[in-house]
Amino acid sequence: MNQQETFPHSSVDTEAGAAPLKIAVGVLTYRRLDGIAKLLDVMTRQVRHPARPYHLTMVIVDNDAAGSARTTVESFGQTGAYDLIYVIEQNQGIPFARNRALDSAPPGTDLFCFLDDDEWPVDGWLDAMLETREKNRADCVYGPVQPVYPENPPEYFIKARVFERKKNEDGQRISYAASNNVMFDYPLIRSWNLRFEEKMRFTGGTDYLFFNQAIRRGMQVFWADKALVHDIVPASRMTWKWVLQRQYRLGNTFAVSEVLHGNLKRRIYRAAYGATRVVLGLAMLPAILISPYWGMRALTHLLRGAGMVNGILGHAYQEYKPNAAL
Repeated sequence: MNQQETFPHSSVDTEAGAAPLKIAVGVLTYRRLDGIAKLLDVMTRQVRHPARPYHLTMVIVDNDAAGSARTTVESFGQTGAYDLIYVIEQNQGIPFARNRALDSAPPGTDLFCFLDDDEWPVDGWLDAMLETREKNRADCVYGPVQPVYPENPPEYFIKARVFERKKNEDGQRISYAASNNVMFDYPLIRSWNLRFEEKMRFTGGTDYLFFNQAIRRGMQVFWADKALVHDIVPASRMTWKWVLQRQYRLGNTFAVSEVLHGNLKRRIYRAAYGATRVVLGLAMLPAILISPYWGMRALTHLLRGAGMVNGILGHAYQEYKPNAAL
């Protein structure tokens, strides 16, 4: 049986007449106790601007049926900085846990955020999100994620910038979002009955599909450059095997999304686009000998393109399934 526990905090003083927004931050966790503890600790220090009051609830979804994070999470239940909801989702898989997070938001929630359990935001993160939302009348706000490397990381991967993510101008309207640093209009999403695709249980990429569907329905997404989140890159990911498989999976995810929710025209486009990237990647491949950055771009084109073509042909790479293999 799924379990849920709630730990309320005392009311936070706000300006007279300013109705605080009800914000929920969803975090999925699976046997990463140090990460979830660091995140919950950092969230106690969020800066609150008097002109943008809010009532915060942290929604922690433990995807370990044994509830391994319970003791760690419950130790933050009386910080006074936020309400705390702890949920166990026994169906293993990222989309199941994300949907459980959405379903566990308190009644009356205005805005919902997602963060990962290997991340931590700057102290002004939530207010920066709110400021961008206010200035642009945004339905959704997405922010930067900065990698934090282990000691003595492989120099090639640093020069190749393989773990760095795309950045935009502050306040710029963009056409994408992901679940690693995002805030969105909760009632709007619920009115559309949008869910994370549970058929993509172990493939990854359900957040790409989720926000792509929302944007196609009219959701307006804006970039909040000051809403910075730090992301730990473990040494286990700084290997050629992991990097190459990740590039293949990213392309494969785009195609699997089209197979499940796209029409014939979209599938043909994705297959042709993937084939084009394979050709481009092969043409650029010699650059790997002289430039880490351009060499990695070549591999990215080649592997993402191959992932797209194979995805349209029916192969769904299960990155998050135990012992996944190409």
